[in-house]
Amino acid sequence: MSQKPFLLFIGGPTGAGKTALAIELYLRYGWPIISADSRQIYRYLDIGTNKLPQELQAAAPHFLLDICLPDESYSAGRFAEEADKLIAQWKVPVVQIVGGTGFYMHALLYGLDSVPSVPPEVRQQVESWIKTEGLPAVSEWLKQTDPLTAQRIDLSNPRRVQRAVEVLWATGRPLASFWRGARQPRYAALQVVLSLPKDLLDKAIAERTRWQVAAGWFEETLYVLQKGYTPTAPGLQTLGYKECLAVMKGELSASQLLEAIITANRHYARRQLTWWRGHPPDLWLEATSLTHRLAPILTEIEKRLHSMQE
Repeated sequence: MSQKPFLLFIGGPTGAGKTALAIELYLRYGWPIISADSRQIYRYLDIGTNKLPQELQAAAPHFLLDICLPDESYSAGRFAEEADKLIAQWKVPVVQIVGGTGFYMHALLYGLDSVPSVPPEVRQQVESWIKTEGLPAVSEWLKQTDPLTAQRIDLSNPRRVQRAVEVLWATGRPLASFWRGARQPRYAALQVVLSLPKDLLDKAIAERTRWQVAAGWFEETLYVLQKGYTPTAPGLQTLGYKECLAVMKGELSASQLLEAIITANRHYARRQLTWWRGHPPDLWLEATSLTHRLAPILTEIEKRLHSMQE
């Protein structure tokens, strides 16, 4: 049986420069890039998710972009299955898995836990409860009732909160109790987190958000609604699009939109960093230059590939 490709995971917070590094590695070595981004999976959501322009995608193809419609749900398990299929097709030494959704990367490398299915009536009850009470109130309830799970999920993500409540109501057990401990990786891999000093990361996030709003983030949200998708579509319940919807509802003024998204983006970056600190990578790099990022990664990959051949 042929040996599986070595996986290079490049994770980290939004705005840290993951895509630029991956493209450089692709242009140098031809290592394919699989996107591990829970927002860039959606079609039509281009500006707000900071997808690569078509000309750059043509020069450095990214796989698992634009694979869902905005009203579809997508899971880490589906990501792992689809990434596995792609990886099995490629006769290359290294495949890059790049993005900010650490849970997707973890699912691919280690597999997922076996969590019981939830009866449809329980799912409907939880959905109704979240709609009635609001996500913040349900998240607070979860923190009080199931602190272990609440500490390990993104409480601003409606689907994550809903799943945790569903399992708790259906089984009487916390979702975290079904998660297994350490397990063997399914691939030989190097896990890298790219970050920046806080002041530089905050500046990068603000600059990118300004460009996205100026490029038409609000208009893009309106376009998706005009295509017939509802404000509750999973794709529109993600960062930035929620703020655009709030402007449309009159809950936020147009002049407040930019700062609201910058703040949300910074909070999201903090949550991403917290996740990675709880799942320590092999390399954590805060160097700002591409050269200083590439050197330790290439050295470590060469070392690991060499040891695999011995």
